[in-house]
Amino acid sequence: MNQGGIIIRLLQLRYFLTTAELQNITQAAKKLHVSQPSLSRTIIELENELDCNLFIRNSRSIILSEKGKYFYQKIKNSLNIIDSAVQKVSTDKNPYKQVISLRCEKSSQIIPAVMNNLKSSLPNVDIQLVQRGLEDDWMDHCDFEFSTQKIKSNKNFLLLKEEIFVAVSKKSSLAAQKNIALQDLKYQNIIMSQPNPLRNVIESFFSKNNITLKPKFVTSDIATQHALTKSNFGVCFVPQHTWLYSDFSDTCLLHLSPQKIFRNVYLSFYPSKANKKYHAQAQKIIIDYFKKLEQSKTASRPSIITVNE
Repeated sequence: MNQGGIIIRLLQLRYFLTTAELQNITQAAKKLHVSQPSLSRTIIELENELDCNLFIRNSRSIILSEKGKYFYQKIKNSLNIIDSAVQKVSTDKNPYKQVISLRCEKSSQIIPAVMNNLKSSLPNVDIQLVQRGLEDDWMDHCDFEFSTQKIKSNKNFLLLKEEIFVAVSKKSSLAAQKNIALQDLKYQNIIMSQPNPLRNVIESFFSKNNITLKPKFVTSDIATQHALTKSNFGVCFVPQHTWLYSDFSDTCLLHLSPQKIFRNVYLSFYPSKANKKYHAQAQKIIIDYFKKLEQSKTASRPSIITVNE
């Protein structure tokens, strides 16, 4: 983009928009998956090209200047127009005229089923999967992200609220129980995954109840967790729905007591992505899939999960 000797890159404008919306360099860099120095340098380069300050900076945050506010409104609309134009003139040589990208946790069993649903319903769309933490700096926002928390500045839809059970061996003295008290878990051999969003939910829940869990064995392999639990080495935590392909029918699943533990799964996306072709269709396919999954409940999956009731 060259106007009167000014050279501005689209990347600079996208970085500017995200920083303007979050008003925080640290958060913006995290969202854009770039380093803070790289983001700051890009913003300064843009200001130098325009010969004006787009932000008013202080020690804790940055806010838009008057010129920055004007620039934000104009650029936001302009980028939407550019994105739309790029999509319309996509080459016909590529059998996939559109791309839908999904970002997910590094260990999410439910993603293959979601991918299959999307691919069968949208055969002319290239469905791409991005693992959180492995994106290159040049990547802008993915079309959709699966998250256990709402993502600031994104649109967030609650896909699923699932209970997290405690799995015990059928040989365990706990096997006949319906519930297990929070305090009693302190005396069990806890099997947990490496740090991930599910473990964060569990540890945060217990922390709020003044309990610190100390795992006896740590593995992110669900089959290993299952085998150790089945053999009565210890107990592990099992989500109600999202461990879709793991058969825990040969263990007993107990509710936590007096409080049950739940986790939410959100579908999150950057607002400007909503205008993208096929976005609304993909969103509906994903939401409908999770509705059916939640409606199925435990009763429709007796061979996979059996809960003591």
